[in-house]
Parts: sequence; structure tokens; C-alpha cells
Amino acid sequence: MVIAPQSNYDAHVLVDGFPGRSSSHGSFGWSSVHLLVDGYRRVLVETGPPAYIPLITVGLARYGLSRTDITDVLVTHAHWDHLGNIAMFPQARVWMGPDEIEWARGLPLDEPFISHPHLRELERRGIEPAVDGDEILPGVVAIGTPGHTPGHVAYLARTSEGPTIFAGDAVKNLYELATGDVDSTLDRQASTVSVGRLREYMTDHGATLVAGHDVPLAIRNGTVVRMRPQRARITFVANAESSGVDSSISDGDP
Repeated sequence: MVIAPQSNYDAHVLVDGFPGRSSSHGSFGWSSVHLLVDGYRRVLVETGPPAYIPLITVGLARYGLSRTDITDVLVTHAHWDHLGNIAMFPQARVWMGPDEIEWARGLPLDEPFISHPHLRELERRGIEPAVDGDEILPGVVAIGTPGHTPGHVAYLARTSEGPTIFAGDAVKNLYELATGDVDSTLDRQASTVSVGRLREYMTDHGATLVAGHDVPLAIRNGTVVRMRPQRARITFVANAESSGVDSSISDGDP
């Protein structure tokens, strides 16, 4: 697979994903959201959950942009924490795997991680098909990565810092890329193949990988590493005497 040389994007992180979950309150849904900018396009990779609206708005403003400036949105799959803000970008084309939308539109209302209002917004607007191996935008190639969902698609972009894979939940975090042991998948065998495919490209071409719920990752001397520290802050109202206690979590903690 070769990325066409016509476009190099400046890549900017708007929100880093975080590899956490709660056994008592369901998924945090803290997914990665990145911005790709060249001379013609302003491409959002994923939209994150609804709680990200202020983070995305502030993040775009750092680069002199607003939500109406986004020309394209790349969505890896149909789960709510990855397309939850799709309605923010009414002027953007939305790219998704055609097999994914076909699978999602037939699901029952109680299907885990699916939000039917968001799917209806996609149906209303229509999607541009992101087909495995196609260069959907100059310098952006779709990579079929089924397993987590049947029609999951990752994206390989030529950026000013080199090839970058936006893996979505084909690779959710550091552990999954390092071990191939994937949590929360509808087809474990397909997920294993997809992780191997992405690792092979990283090794052969020196690509970095943006995981669905982690900071960007690299393979150095055969070892998967984070390219920057992983951190999050949570505020917990513990008692009547306190309005909230800030708790910091990082990968430097024991």
C-alpha cells in the first residue's frame, strides 16, 4: 500500500484518547480526535462523544477554525463515542466504510454502543464510501480493519511528520497494539488479523499510529511505546464538605 504524494497534512491533536473504563458506570468513551490540514482541506478524524463539544470547539479555535470550516470527517466505525458529534459539521463530507453503515442500520435499539439518532443523521446526510485500499482524499488511504465491528475502517494519512495511521478501535490502546489481545470485539480472529496488518505497516514504513483510546504510538526497536505521556484528570465529589477532589491519573503512576 502506497500513500499518494499529492498532499501532506499538518496533523494536530484536538483530544487525546484515554484507555479507561468503569465496571460500574459503563464506558468512559474518551476517544481520540485529530485534525488534518493542508492548503485545501480541513479534515477531522473522528468526532468523539457529545461531552467533547467544548473541547473540539476550543481545539479548532487554536488554529483559527470553527466547526463550519471542516470539509471532511473520517469516521472509523458506528459506535457513539466516535461519531457522537457528527451534527456539529453540517458542511463536511462524512467518510465511513459502506459495510459498516449497512451493518449498523439494521441493529436493534438496544444494541450496545450504538446511537440511532446519530445513525439517522448519517442516513439523512449520506456518506462517502471509504473502501479498503482507496485513496479517498489526496494523501489519505482507507484500510479495512474489521473485527471490533464488521465494517471498521482505519485511515492512513501522509502528514508532515510522516505516515500516520488513525486506527480507531481496531487498536484501542498501547496494550492491544503490543499484544494483539483485543478487548470488545465482535470477531476476535478478524481483530487479530487487523492488528497484525497495522503493525506490519508501522514496521515496514515507519508509520506512527493513533489508537482509538490512547495517545499516539510508535514501534521502536520492536517495542510499542507511547509518543507522549498518558494523563487524565477526574473530579470526584466525595462528601458534603468538598465541592470536588481532583484526581490525576498517568502512565507514570505505579
